Formats: sequence, C-alpha cells, structure tokens
Amino acid sequence: MEIERRTYNEINISKALDNFKKRNFDPYFFEKKDMAISFFFNNVNKEQTIGYGGSRTLSQLKIIERLRDEGFNLLDRNNESNTAETRAKLERETFFADVFIASVNAVSIEGQIVSLDLWGNRVCATGFGPKNVYLFIGYNKLVQDLNSAIYRTKNIAAVMNAIRFNKKTPCTKIGRCIDCFSEDRICATMTIIDWCHPKDRIKLLFINEELGF
Repeated sequence: MEIERRTYNEINISKALDNFKKRNFDPYFFEKKDMAISFFFNNVNKEQTIGYGGSRTLSQLKIIERLRDEGFNLLDRNNESNTAETRAKLERETFFADVFIASVNAVSIEGQIVSLDLWGNRVCATGFGPKNVYLFIGYNKLVQDLNSAIYRTKNIAAVMNAIRFNKKTPCTKIGRCIDCFSEDRICATMTIIDWCHPKDRIKLLFINEELGF
C-alpha cells in the first residue's frame, strides 16, 4: 500500500478508536493482518467454546481453518458434514459461546457498527449472547458517519454478498439496493450498535488492509 493511503487510514482509524473507547468498546489497531490474528490467538484458549458468523474477511484471514486444524472447541456451523439440523443447532449454541468472531459491514468514525443479515445469527450474536466478541475490520469498512455506514451496508456490502451467492436480485444487476421483494433477497435484519454493554465485551480489531466487502 502506498504511504499516503496508509497514513490517511491511520488518521481515520485513530479517530474511530477514540470514539469507540468513549462508547465502551475495546478497540485495537494493527498495521498488518498477521498482527491481528496473533493477538486473537494469544487471547483465546482451547477450553473456550468459539462460534463465528459468515464472513469473507474471516475466510481471507483463514482463522476458521486454523481453529479447526489446531483443535479448538469450535462450534463449526460451516462444517461440510453438517446436516441442516446440525447447522441450525450450532448456530443457536453460539449464543452461549465464550467467544464469537465475525466481521461487520460498516463502521463509522463516530463510533457505530452497522451490519445486515438474512438469518440474523451474526448480528444478534454480536449484540447479545457470547461472552466476548472479536470483530475483524479492514480499513475499507470505515466511513465518516452513521448514514454513510447504512449506505455502505445496503449498497456495497449487501450487493457484493448477493453477487457472491449468485442471488437473482435486482441489486446484482444494477449495483445498488432498491429494497426489493425478491424471494432471493439476503437482507432481513439490520443492526446498529453504538454502545457496548458490558464494557469491553466487543473487541474491534482494525486492520490497515482491505478485507472483505
């Protein structure tokens, strides 16, 4: 990454860190993704139950694969051997997990997290349930304010995820959300989190690299 972009990102992420701290979140900044991954694995252990939400970012970081390979107590919703019933059971058990990991669709410099799901398992577990939440966030998810975060969530992240899953929705053709009534729609539950309770439960791992949608 060119030095101008890296410095620009650092300035904005620094502002976000300050604002999220004021809102009881536990935010961190990492220059490289490997540093964030090391931080995470230094703070979890194999006795803890670990759940996760669907995420292109986690796929890029290969965190789920490492948790599997190293024998962590993973509530592995995406295991290929799962039946539909097993997957649903694991998604519900995630609400009682010691640790939940995921990403977000957008965060604002002002200190809000915005995410959008179909089932709601990711956004609901982020807000309530698991004892500790780790959110991995690339610089591309950071925007100026709440309205920009909502716009990004609906018109960038959701559209790209619909394309990713080969959905036959209008947004995959025109590149923006029109609040459609398609049966293929993947947008159902949007959350805005602007205060962390209990304090420090949600840990924000900002990474100065482009990750996810």
